[in-house]
Amino acid sequence: MKQQHYLVVFFVFLMFVNMSEGRSGRGVAEEYWKKMMKNEPLPEPIKELLNNPFRTAQEKFITNFDTKSVVIIYHTPLE
Repeated sequence: MKQQHYLVVFFVFLMFVNMSEGRSGRGVAEEYWKKMMKNEPLPEPIKELLNNPFRTAQEKFITNFDTKSVVIIYHTPLE
């Protein structure tokens, strides 16, 4: 019973660490951009994509993409 208690506490701790790491992602992206682009600021459209907390998961997924299949039929040349 005691081992189960430790496992529960350990997994709760891991979940907490994972959530706190995800919230600090904004600064990491900006630092990476400045490092790779030689201290250029992050463009506003990219900042909006990274830092919009009001977007839901459904809004982040693009639903208006083309679903038609592309079929290419190769014919043998007529002799």
